[in-house]
Amino acid sequence: MPSSLSSDVRGPAPLPGFLAVPLAAPDAQAAMPAVPAARVAACGPVLACSWGVGRLDGAQPPVLVLSRVVRTARGPVSAAAIESARSFPAALSALAPPFGAAFGDGAGVTMVADSMGLRQLYHSAPGRPGAAALSTSALLVGGARQADLDLTAVAVQAHLGWQLGQRTLLDGVEKLAPGVTARLDARGVVLGPEPEAHDEPVAPGVAVHRAAALLRTSLEALLDEHPDAVLQLTGGQDSRLLLSAIPPSRRKGLSAMTLGVPGSDDVVVARRLAAMHGLDHEVRDLPRFDGLDPAEAWELCRAAAVQLDASADPIALAALSLAEDRFDQGVRISGLGGEVARGFYYVGHVHDRLYSSRDAIRLARWRMFANESVEPALLAPEFAEWSLTTAEAAVHNALRDASDEWFRATDVLYLRHRMQRWAGVTETAVASRRTVLNPMLDPTFLDIAMRLAPADKAHSRFLAHLQLALDPELARIPLEGRPAPVQYAHGGPAAATSLALSSGRKATRKIAQRIRHEARPPAGGTAVARAAVEHWRRHPELLSRAAGSGLVRASWLEAVGTGRIQPRPSSLAFLLNLETALQVGRAHPARARNDEGVLMR
Repeated sequence: MPSSLSSDVRGPAPLPGFLAVPLAAPDAQAAMPAVPAARVAACGPVLACSWGVGRLDGAQPPVLVLSRVVRTARGPVSAAAIESARSFPAALSALAPPFGAAFGDGAGVTMVADSMGLRQLYHSAPGRPGAAALSTSALLVGGARQADLDLTAVAVQAHLGWQLGQRTLLDGVEKLAPGVTARLDARGVVLGPEPEAHDEPVAPGVAVHRAAALLRTSLEALLDEHPDAVLQLTGGQDSRLLLSAIPPSRRKGLSAMTLGVPGSDDVVVARRLAAMHGLDHEVRDLPRFDGLDPAEAWELCRAAAVQLDASADPIALAALSLAEDRFDQGVRISGLGGEVARGFYYVGHVHDRLYSSRDAIRLARWRMFANESVEPALLAPEFAEWSLTTAEAAVHNALRDASDEWFRATDVLYLRHRMQRWAGVTETAVASRRTVLNPMLDPTFLDIAMRLAPADKAHSRFLAHLQLALDPELARIPLEGRPAPVQYAHGGPAAATSLALSSGRKATRKIAQRIRHEARPPAGGTAVARAAVEHWRRHPELLSRAAGSGLVRASWLEAVGTGRIQPRPSSLAFLLNLETALQVGRAHPARARNDEGVLMR
C-alpha cells in the first residue's frame, strides 16, 4: 500500500493500530505503513507491524491492546489477565466496548473484537483470492490486497451514509464480526465461530432488577477508578439513569458537562438536575465555525475520511474534532446505548407481527435514508437507479437475517448494524484521543435489553421502570420536551398524548425531508462542508478519482465547481469516502464488483 495514505495526513495524526500480513508475500515490507516509531515483529509466517498501541511489557511474541478502555462492569482488567487469555482470546469479547486485542505467537497472529463489535477491526475475506491481512484499518487491508471497490457497499453508503453488516467499500475487506476472532497463519485468514445467542425471554421485573444492580455496580467501580470522570448530562433519559445509579453520597461535587445552547430545554433540565444534587456542572456552547479557513476545513475532512476508513461521515467527525479541541478531554461517562432498550425503530402499536419487503423498504426510505443520503442529482443515472434498489435490498436482508418478527428484527438492525457500523466507527476514530465509558453498552445490559419482549420496551416503558428502581425522585422530573419517566412507567393520558405528539412530529419531519429531498446535517456540518467545498472548487483535482469513476454525474460536478450548486454535507461526505477508497491499491470502478460479479458499465 502506498505509505502516503497513512503518513500524509495533515490534521489529526494517523490512528494507532497494527497490520499483519504473510511474511512470504512478495510485497510484505512494502505493505507496512510509514508511521513514526512503528515496531515490526515476526510471528512465525506472519509479519506484524504496530504503532501507538499498548504492548504488554515483556510479552513475547507481542500482545497488543487496541483500546484505552480495558474493563468490565466490576472494574479494570489487569495486564496479567489479558496475557493469560492468549490461549483463549474469545474470552476477552466479554470486556466493555470498545475493546480489541491482537496476540502474536510462533505460528501467526490472532485478533479479537468486543461483544458488539464497537471497536472496528478488519480482515481479508477468508477463501478469497489475493493477499491475506489483519488490521485496525480497512484501508491498510485493502492496500495489502490491491482491492477493488465493492459496488454493493458503495450503493449502501450512498443512501445510508454508513455500512451494514461487515462490509467495507473495498471488495474482499471485511470488518471483524462482534465477539469473533480472526487468525492469520500459514492457512491464511481463519475466523472463529460467532458467539451463541441467548434469546431466552426475560420478565420485565427481573430485567429491571438485574439492570439496576449492574448499573450501580458499574458506576461505583467507574468512579473508584476515575473519581474525576465527567458525566455527560442532558435533559434526556439515558444520562439521568446513569446519574440515578450513582449513590447520592457520591453525587455532590461530581463533574458534569452539557454540550448545548444556554437556555435550551436540554440545558434547563440538566441544570435543574445538577442543582438538586450539587453537581459541578458546566455548559459548553456548540461552537460556530464561521470564517473557517477552506484549506484547513478540507484537510480536516480528508483526514477524517481516512480515520473512519471511508465508512461513515467525515464532515461530522471534522466538526466534532473542532468542537472537542476547545476543552480538555478527560474521562467521560456517556449514556450511549439506551436506545436499544426502548426500541429505536419502533413506530405505532407494538405487538408481534410478521413483515414483508414493503415494510423494510418503507423503513429504509422514510427513516434510515433521510439524513445521510446523497442528493439525487449527484449519482450517474444508471448507478442511481441500481444503487437505490440495492441499498433497500440490503436493509431487507439485514432484517430478514435477524428475525421473522418485525420489532425484534429492528432491534437487531439497530444494535448489530447502526450501533456497530455507525456509532462504532466514530467511537473507534476518537477513542485514541479520549476515554469514554458507556455503562449501558456492557454486554450484560445489552443482553437484558435484547431478551425483553418488544412490548415491554416500547414507549420507554422498561427504562422508566428502571428509573423508578434507581431513583424515584428523579423519575418524577420531566424529561426535555417530554413527561416525567414515572408517567411512561404507569401510562396515562399525559404520556399517551406526549408520545402521540412526539411520533407525529417525527413523522412530519421525515415526510418533509423525503418530499424536499433534504438531509439533516450534523452539528457544525454545514459550515465545515461549505468551507471545504470552497477549497475543492479552487482545486478540482482533489476529487479527480471520484469524478472519473463513472458513478457521479459530470454535470452535477460542473455545477458545483461553478457555484451553481452548493452540495449538502452528506454528498461531500460520500465523495470524500469514495475518493479515499479509490486511492487504495488498484481500486477502480472498471473492476468494481457487486454481489453478482462485475457491474457492467
